[in-house]
Amino acid sequence: MRRILLLSLLTGMILASCFSETKKSKNNIIFVSILPLKYFADKIVDSIFKVEVTVPPGVGPETYSPTPKQMILLSKAKAYFSIGYLGFEQAWLQNFQTTNPNLKVIVTSKNIDLIKEKEQHGDHLHLQGVDPHIWSSPKEARIVAQNIFNGILQIDPEKGNIYRTNFTKLLTEIDRVDSIITALLIETKMRKFIIFHPALGYFARDYGFEQLSIEFEGKVPSPKHLETVIESAKTQGIKFVLIQREFDKENAEIIAKETGCKIIQIDPLDYNWPVQMIEIAKKLSSLPK
Repeated sequence: MRRILLLSLLTGMILASCFSETKKSKNNIIFVSILPLKYFADKIVDSIFKVEVTVPPGVGPETYSPTPKQMILLSKAKAYFSIGYLGFEQAWLQNFQTTNPNLKVIVTSKNIDLIKEKEQHGDHLHLQGVDPHIWSSPKEARIVAQNIFNGILQIDPEKGNIYRTNFTKLLTEIDRVDSIITALLIETKMRKFIIFHPALGYFARDYGFEQLSIEFEGKVPSPKHLETVIESAKTQGIKFVLIQREFDKENAEIIAKETGCKIIQIDPLDYNWPVQMIEIAKKLSSLPK
């Protein structure tokens, strides 16, 4: 009888502990928009928070719609770390906050010198949009990481020393990536490249390149725009077209066929941010000069 009573007591204690841990883990969820932000957040919080990503691998963040499971998790999350200008964020962020009124939204593009598209109308300019791809350059990634660190401190100041130590290590990693990219590209003569989706605007700006986008104003290119890009490739001697894995290669293949350009696949939305940034630099540095 004693053994049964003792076993019952131990079982109850274990179940209570499991319930407590489950409840705790549910309350320790933070969300990020895309995988590169998850990489930065994971490095800062270690295992203190469970970092969930909204847009899964291989999917474009412009038109993504969250799943019902993600909406349930979002209702329990403490914070959401956004870029602020991605297509799906514009459509869904307000809905996330309606679902979870206590959700703290931290915009990771704060204090970044944003690339803004402008269009001339007579004697004045109209702002057309903001390039959201702020993670595509280590120089901007430092600010993104800083904003994530500041946001984590707001929701959990008690563990500030742990987060600060992790954040410092992350900055060292970002600086290492910056140094490697700079060394790889220092002798690269061709400073222009064609890209399907304009995902490397900040990379191009910070390392002295110019990107020519096949996609026009977020839409499938018109025949006229394709002709313009093809003509630019021919006259400027551009020999390569970059394309992200989540996009159709069809229009890139048209340009490649017309100009003799080589198609090169990149993945700036991958979780392993350091590897992908260095890989992009390697591909740009190894192409015909």
